[in-house]
Amino acid sequence: MLDGIDGRMWAQHHDQFSLSVDRGLARLGAGLSRLRAGASRLASWDGTTAQLFAMVVAFAVTALSFNTTA
Repeated sequence: MLDGIDGRMWAQHHDQFSLSVDRGLARLGAGLSRLRAGASRLASWDGTTAQLFAMVVAFAVTALSFNTTA
């Protein structure tokens, strides 16, 4: 019975799900292309901005992994 319900729900929502996956992948691709363009600009910035970026990344890594190390 559950298989039948799941199958009907999948059939009803398949197009909407596919469209949302397509949109998500398109957004991811656009973000990656902006990131590549931003990487070349990052290399031209002065050291203070690069240091600030490194501190933010280090803080984020520490915050994400703190629970597993504490």
